[in-house]
Amino acid sequence: MTSTFCVITLLCSLMASDTLQKTTIMAVQGQGIASPLASPSAVSSKVIVQGIITAIQQRPLGKQISTGLYLQDKQGDGNPLTSDAVFVVTQTSGLNIGDSVTVSGVVTEQNGLTQITADSIIDTLTKNQHNAHIRPVILKTIASDDDFAVTLERHEGMLVTVTPTSKLHVARSFSYDRLTRRNNMALSHGQISYHPNQYHWPSSQASNIQRQSNLDNLLIVDSFTQAKGGDVPWYSDFAKRPNNHIRIGDSIDGLTGVIGFSNGQYRLTVTQPAGIDTFIHQSPRTTQPQLATSDIRVATFNVLNYFNSSFGGTSNPSGQNRGAKSPAEFEMQATKIVNAIVALDADIIGLMEIENNGYGQQSALQDLVTRLNATLPPSKHYNFGRLNEHNPLGNDAITNQVIYRPSIATLLTMITIPMPQQHAPKIDKESGDNYMRDALTPTFKINDSGAQLTVSINHFKSKGSTCWEDVALQHYQDDDRQGSCEHLRVSGAFHLGQQLSKIDGHKLIIGDLNSYAKEDPLLVLTHRHNVDSKYTIEAARDTYINKTPLHGKLGATIHQSFGYINTVAQQHPRAFGYSYQNVVGTLDYILASPSLKPHIVDAIEWNINSPESPLLEYSTKYTADMKKFNDPYRSSDHDPVIIALRF
Repeated sequence: MTSTFCVITLLCSLMASDTLQKTTIMAVQGQGIASPLASPSAVSSKVIVQGIITAIQQRPLGKQISTGLYLQDKQGDGNPLTSDAVFVVTQTSGLNIGDSVTVSGVVTEQNGLTQITADSIIDTLTKNQHNAHIRPVILKTIASDDDFAVTLERHEGMLVTVTPTSKLHVARSFSYDRLTRRNNMALSHGQISYHPNQYHWPSSQASNIQRQSNLDNLLIVDSFTQAKGGDVPWYSDFAKRPNNHIRIGDSIDGLTGVIGFSNGQYRLTVTQPAGIDTFIHQSPRTTQPQLATSDIRVATFNVLNYFNSSFGGTSNPSGQNRGAKSPAEFEMQATKIVNAIVALDADIIGLMEIENNGYGQQSALQDLVTRLNATLPPSKHYNFGRLNEHNPLGNDAITNQVIYRPSIATLLTMITIPMPQQHAPKIDKESGDNYMRDALTPTFKINDSGAQLTVSINHFKSKGSTCWEDVALQHYQDDDRQGSCEHLRVSGAFHLGQQLSKIDGHKLIIGDLNSYAKEDPLLVLTHRHNVDSKYTIEAARDTYINKTPLHGKLGATIHQSFGYINTVAQQHPRAFGYSYQNVVGTLDYILASPSLKPHIVDAIEWNINSPESPLLEYSTKYTADMKKFNDPYRSSDHDPVIIALRF
């Protein structure tokens, strides 16, 4: 170890050089977003600082997090506008948390993080003492903070703790982060983050403001090492028992770590273990949906690729298996889905993402209904509608289906409404051929009242694939944040509205419409209140119903809206049922014809899936030997939606 005399001698010789200046960490950080000492000239930005090691990054993590340490001034300067700590890029061998060290190096701004790159030529890290103590400060805003990003910048590099005073909530439970390609968690300041198009029409000023607010209020909760499958590195008891869970909306009490910045996001890298008391459930789990008494309940449920063909079931037209990969996984999936549907206690249920392998004894539909009825009394048994005796519906691996209770409703008719197909010219890697699943549309008589109810079950085109307009018109850009293929979804919404207008009586449009509440397809099916009169909604070009053209070579501008009621939004405006990359919103709907308005008792998203970590799903692909529970929670990635009606 270098002696105190050698340290003093070294520092004196360094300070004699006009290329180095002894300063404080606070002066390095300054009061702005970037260090006032950072410069393209390495000569002008060489410094010597002293501080206490609060955390150590022993190995690089991803492309933007280097090996190094977090160094904090023991006293600070009492100025809340300057951070008291800084990240130092250096080798960490022989160093420990609590060491007091002297560092010389170059101040830089690297990927948005103020840091000192230690000089590799001289002995830059010299221990002065061990086990010095830095008390974490509570992370909270002050009056001068323009936004939460300013709050985080003021604490960059510092050891902080998150308490209820911090006003942070879980925005994404522990799960895979596509940006950094590892598992972590996200917090949001003030409230959870809603998708910009959930409450504001696409490309509007309000939508853009919402997007920026989401970014400004975001804090990623990370770890010093990449999490192993099924583990939360800083919460060892996570999911070991059913109550050890983290839900979107949870507030935080006692999560401690250092503030960094990488990949365009501020990060809290956790330094102390968390436990069950760290997360305060603002919206606790419920064992069943809470709705008022009604005559009949109708629900929609995306069952997350319920496939049995690999386990003795009939094959589907594509031969693909998108679901469970082993008998054990399938049993876990089936049990979770069955328990969720039993608790849902709905009389008519539209199913999405169930295997398209017909209606026979070895079909996924028959398998699910058999399992359900084995757990239910005869008065609550389910049946399913058939369009044919055994054949699949179309050529896809998955389809829409309906199950219902004959004790409550009688199936009168069942048809499919063929949905638009796009056959446009090939462009780049886009073939121009795009499809959407047909709308399964049964009509029921409610046994007690005799009322008739048509329920159209839909699964609109995915946001994740591309259509012709995404390439030819938008050049792979998504400026309005509607995802891919919104034009084809508009065509589908328009055609569905037209076809349902030919059917008399009460109608529900249910299912996964792959559109947030103020996006174009929903504006077509519901209304355009508060939307700028200059805003246009465009349908896809080269669309056909079977072989009959729907829109011409240039597509069409859609002016019509069909006036359906977004029932959940009307009853519970802040509801959400889907979570994706730090934001929430609604993709699954029960839309009611205006004739049903006096009959709607309640409608809810039952939050058993979207607030929960995907690690709880049946699949073991990324969770190693993590214990799985057969409860309803994270039985799918979409929440079921349910409406209560009284005739």
